[in-house]
Amino acid sequence: MNLVWYRNDLRIHAHRALQEALQAEGPVTAVYFICEDQWDSHGVAPLRRWYVLHSLNELGEQLAQRGITLHVVDAGDFSQVPQKLASLVREHGVERIFCTREYPLNERRRDEAVAAEMDKQGVAIRGFDDSVLVPPTTLRTGKGTPYTVFSAYKKRWDVWLEQHFSIPGLPGSMAAKSAKFAGKAVVDKALDRVSVPASLTDLWTPGEQAAAQQLEYFVGRHLGQYRKHRDFPSLTATSSLSAALSAGTLSPASCFHAARQAMSDAGARDGAACWIGELAWRDFYRQIMAQYPRLSWGRAFRPETDLLEWDNDDDLFQAWCEGRTGYPLVDAAMRQLVATGWMHNRLRMVTAMFLSKHLWQDWRRGEDFFMQHLIDGDFAANNGGWQWSASTGTDAVPYFRVFNPVRQSQRFDAEGKFIAYWVPELKALDNKTIHEPWKQPLLVPDYPAPIVPHAGVRERVTESFKGAKQAYDQLQGVDA
Repeated sequence: MNLVWYRNDLRIHAHRALQEALQAEGPVTAVYFICEDQWDSHGVAPLRRWYVLHSLNELGEQLAQRGITLHVVDAGDFSQVPQKLASLVREHGVERIFCTREYPLNERRRDEAVAAEMDKQGVAIRGFDDSVLVPPTTLRTGKGTPYTVFSAYKKRWDVWLEQHFSIPGLPGSMAAKSAKFAGKAVVDKALDRVSVPASLTDLWTPGEQAAAQQLEYFVGRHLGQYRKHRDFPSLTATSSLSAALSAGTLSPASCFHAARQAMSDAGARDGAACWIGELAWRDFYRQIMAQYPRLSWGRAFRPETDLLEWDNDDDLFQAWCEGRTGYPLVDAAMRQLVATGWMHNRLRMVTAMFLSKHLWQDWRRGEDFFMQHLIDGDFAANNGGWQWSASTGTDAVPYFRVFNPVRQSQRFDAEGKFIAYWVPELKALDNKTIHEPWKQPLLVPDYPAPIVPHAGVRERVTESFKGAKQAYDQLQGVDA
């Protein structure tokens, strides 16, 4: 018996573990472990749980139609997985396990414990790197170290994919006789424990089928103009596939394949190349996470920045959370996040930089808040984005990068359409005033004044980072 162990790869297409299991000798079954206590400890958003569980239900039915039973086991947390998997292996006479590798520290420790348990039972495990395009330990600098600068990584990433990329297919050897979705009752009970308002769930469609349709729609309608339009939040210009990629209802290989095919069209080539770059960022942050375990402990990538003394002002943090900072684009973005479970990518940078640099709040508080709301909450991407914005992470440009929230607003929402939608108290203002409503306070008496000034932020940030670096060098015995 061959067992496919599903994790964040809830699909049947472009799934190498499933493909290999079907090609191996013997029948195939599948399992998924629901670890709600683990979700709790990681602050996983209820909306993301809802998306994953509904996608799991679709997967179970799709596998059953193809003669494969999906077992769903309530495991509590990762520590229970080895023994519960061992019981399933003994019950069904499993000889081989096939799975997609995961790279966060807790997941790797879980898999090490599973490997030790399966070794006792003589069960072989085969892992595949289907959650990325390039496996995270593959690319190295000339010194043999991991890449920490994206531009250099991207050049090697492009070359490697040109030589090695292939997209796994779906063998025609799946059983003709249908099976039973054995885990549906367990999934439905878990769904009963998830409370998400209809105002959120009505915005999203879980599952592999919806993800495939969205990919086709994006490539056909918006990919060609992606580079030109992607930074403007009032436009429908991004893929809206981040939730599908995070839960694995869509593979990065499928995205890359579709984009590369689109590049044969001269009109779509520039946009497709730009979107492929976003897939490279996704891989980049995963290889950083895999190579630097301290990120999974809540540590900064740049160790000297762990010495920064954040203000941690609860009132300022709450104003940011609720979209009451007095900066319209920041407030609009935060309200979009809470209302939809998603935020436009540029606005993730704007809001993260505002919290960490204007408000001088610990970036980890913002990272946690995003995870508690995002339907596409993904540790590597979320952590990488927050550390980039806070200048504690991998970035060739150091700490003096500070986005001006007004200029960002004027540049990327020039007509104020996005702001007017999410901050309706400002919708009557003209295209100029809507970016700086404090200049006409009589027109918007219900909207707050800026909670901090923009002036002086860069200087304060620069001084604080320099101080942290000097303190770190002294601790390391470095002669400054």
